[in-house]
Amino acid sequence: MTMHMKNPVKRTEGGAHTTASGCLLFSVVLFALIIFMIIPGDMCAGENRNVLIINSNASVKKYSQMQTAFKASFEGTSDEVDIGSKWFEEKAVEKTVRSTKPGLIFCIGSKAYVLAQEIAKDAHIIFSLGINWQRFPLTNNTYVIANEPPPVVELTTFRYLFPDIRRVGVIYSKTHNKEWIQTAMNEAKDVGIEIIGSAVKKDTEVKTALQNMMTKIDALWLIPDPVVLANAERVKEIFTLCDRAKKPVFSYDRLFADFGASLIISADITTMGKQAAQTAMNILTKKDDVEKIQNPAGSYIALDVKKIERYGIKLNSKALSSINELIE
Repeated sequence: MTMHMKNPVKRTEGGAHTTASGCLLFSVVLFALIIFMIIPGDMCAGENRNVLIINSNASVKKYSQMQTAFKASFEGTSDEVDIGSKWFEEKAVEKTVRSTKPGLIFCIGSKAYVLAQEIAKDAHIIFSLGINWQRFPLTNNTYVIANEPPPVVELTTFRYLFPDIRRVGVIYSKTHNKEWIQTAMNEAKDVGIEIIGSAVKKDTEVKTALQNMMTKIDALWLIPDPVVLANAERVKEIFTLCDRAKKPVFSYDRLFADFGASLIISADITTMGKQAAQTAMNILTKKDDVEKIQNPAGSYIALDVKKIERYGIKLNSKALSSINELIE
């Protein structure tokens, strides 16, 4: 007669019981331990690699370039909001934040950052392409990628290219650039340049401000300022006055080459997008060495040599190797 026993047991010397299910359990536990040892601790903890991208206006070329470069380099998922769209609703963004619970918010432009501060004050936020980031309130969870190279870098480039230039004019609005102009003035002294600044409250004051400083300056430094550069008409007026006086205009964006800029030092948007993506990954994976304030990782320099020669400005020919583009 054959006897059928449930769960056959093999008794060991130590008195322990090993069953078929026990062997399976042991294998599962061993496998789990191996996986735990291989996978980083922060992934085991369930890190959130979902990012909400808030774009101030996706129709602006550099804003859309930044967003595209970020998405191409970011190793995670993302939701996108264009607050410049006519279909934008703030309540919808708040709902998205509550439902998706992003690990981080990437803000492109000043309006995007202001909105993120209102609806998600405690969230990790990366702020990029904002005019003069120093004028905005920052929290312990805010990370900034500056809109432009530090003033001292640009001022040093001015001196390196044009050794005879000593006085540089800047027209600005205190609302947007009060902190920036103070920093620039202090740093200018270290490189042997004097900044002659003129503050305006509205764009109709720009022409008079420029005319008053024209005989005192060797060049005009055009900086991002929505009051000074209120419209294309105002921009054309600035370049026309400077051209008549044979004063070069140093600017920050390649688009000003069409207006007649002599020198352009601009941040490389694609590189900045990659920089923002890497910063996001470092924050989300809880790395300790994430810088709170970062300068743009790449820059681009364009020079109109013919215009410099026509204005009679001495150019350091040895510095031409540092130029990315000679404007025809």
